[in-house]
Amino acid sequence: MQRRSILIATSSLALATTLSFAATTAASATDIPVAPALSPTVGQPVWPTSPPTPPTTPPVEETKTLALTPAEIIVKPGESVTYQVTVLDREGGVPLDPQPELDYFFGTDDGSATVNGSTVTAGESSPGSAVFVRSGHQYGVATLIVLGAPVDLQVTPSATSVELGGSLTFSVSGVDKWGTPIDPADAVLTSSVATDVIDGQTVTFPTASPHTITATVDGVSTSVTIEVVAAAAAAASNGRGLAETGADAGFGGIAALLLGAGAIAVIAARRREAARG
Repeated sequence: MQRRSILIATSSLALATTLSFAATTAASATDIPVAPALSPTVGQPVWPTSPPTPPTTPPVEETKTLALTPAEIIVKPGESVTYQVTVLDREGGVPLDPQPELDYFFGTDDGSATVNGSTVTAGESSPGSAVFVRSGHQYGVATLIVLGAPVDLQVTPSATSVELGGSLTFSVSGVDKWGTPIDPADAVLTSSVATDVIDGQTVTFPTASPHTITATVDGVSTSVTIEVVAAAAAAASNGRGLAETGADAGFGGIAALLLGAGAIAVIAARRREAARG
């Protein structure tokens, strides 16, 4: 009786162990991915379910339908530009009317510039950096040119000489290292003669003498020499000289005629005396 009880207990323990192992194996099997069966004809996977359906709407394409004003501008380092945004009906199209209310985000590819809302403050000189604006899938681009110091400067007068008390106008031109033209209004004119009167790009000369006019832009200078002459006095002097020369010429001519007539009379008298003798 005791042996039978031991056999029953042993059988129960074996059965419990078998069931526990089977349960563990089944649980592990659910974690192992099952490769799809291959099609017997073409060798392609036969998925138990259909592949995911592609989206019914394509991705939204970005459009350049935001116009920035100014589209291009030349500024100096440290100057700021505030941009206005206009929404177009299409790229290169006309402005929408009315204009939609959108949120705009500004940026620039110039690392030395700063952006605050729609205002961009220029940094170092550059041949042209891009200013971006974006709203959703729409965007726009403008060009910001930052002027540098001139490397080539010329000053050209309206004439190289002027009468005493007269005025000349000077034009100043040049470019920076990027080839960007300077602003002529930035030029400051000075003169080697303290009595000269300078008004912007115009100089009045009250003194007769050579005058050196210097134009300076951002520390770079160039000069030109102007000859100031007392033209009215010179003209009056020339007039008197011509009158005196004319008088001298007239007197000399009359004297020559008189001398010629006297010589003829003397010769005639001698011939008469010779004939009598």
